Amino acid sequence: MKMKKVYFIFSLGLILFSCSPNEEKTAVNEEELQAVSVVTPEMITIGSNVSGSGTLSSKSELKLAFKTGGLIKRMLVKEGQHVKRGQLLAELDMSEIDAGVNQVKLGLKKAERDLEKARKLVEEEIATRSTLEDAQTGFDLAKERVDAAKYNQRLSRIYAPQSGKILLKIAEAGELITPFAPVMILAAGSSIFNVSIGLADKDIVKIKVGELANVYLDAYPTEVFTARVSQIAQSVNPATGTYEVELTLNGKGKRLLSGFVAKASLISSYARPILMIPIEALVEADQDNAFVFLLDGVTANRIPIKIGQIWQNKVEVSSGLSLESRLIVKGANFLSDGQNVNVSEKSR
Repeated sequence: MKMKKVYFIFSLGLILFSCSPNEEKTAVNEEELQAVSVVTPEMITIGSNVSGSGTLSSKSELKLAFKTGGLIKRMLVKEGQHVKRGQLLAELDMSEIDAGVNQVKLGLKKAERDLEKARKLVEEEIATRSTLEDAQTGFDLAKERVDAAKYNQRLSRIYAPQSGKILLKIAEAGELITPFAPVMILAAGSSIFNVSIGLADKDIVKIKVGELANVYLDAYPTEVFTARVSQIAQSVNPATGTYEVELTLNGKGKRLLSGFVAKASLISSYARPILMIPIEALVEADQDNAFVFLLDGVTANRIPIKIGQIWQNKVEVSSGLSLESRLIVKGANFLSDGQNVNVSEKSR
């Protein structure tokens, strides 16, 4: 009877030993491993469209101004008025300007008398040759002053340089105006229109003269107008901090007016290789910072990466990954750092 008890206890011990806690834990872990799929990043070469907004303007728009400053005496036209070439459009109060012309004319007469006197003194051998040369120089300078004063006098009136239509009056009679400040804008009747937009430095380097653009006008919401880059500024506009880009628009026979609001999408030929991953691989993202899981053997490791722009279902990776990285996609959102996983390789 004792022998039977010993045998029973020994047999029970073998059974308990064969079902140790470690083996039970291993069996449970194998059943609970998260199934994941793995991909590698892709290197893709892409272009980049650039957007901007601005206003429509006629290719032949002329900003008319006085060369000298002063008080505007008369504005002889109205907005929308058609004018002919050579027509007087505006003039300054000429009182001070005419007085300046008369003053330099008197100076010229005095210089002429001084020159004649010097000639006689040299002929009578009373004065030296240098006296005559100084008088000649004074006369020449006085003559140049008269020419300059008459030139400014003429440009104190604005005449239409071409036939066209007054688009905008910027100033009115009775206002003080500074030299070269625009007074009005004249459209010379051309059907060519431009769109001027401002771009940041990171975008201006992607654009070349001759590249295409699509332009959208609020006045024609269902139309898409094609345009080409015709000019790119070589220096920044200090007022806006952007670089001006001029687009020449194909009007498609539509009635266009200066001042229409325009939005442009420039089709850049600029291309660069970038590292891309599926967007579903991201487990956390905040602006350009994100986290993904990489597979190391059978272990999922959570690592930080830097991300950039998003294209469809992919996101740009600027740092943190390489082409050889084994990136966990399916099941990544259910993982914790250092967790073992059940890998189902997925090829692309």
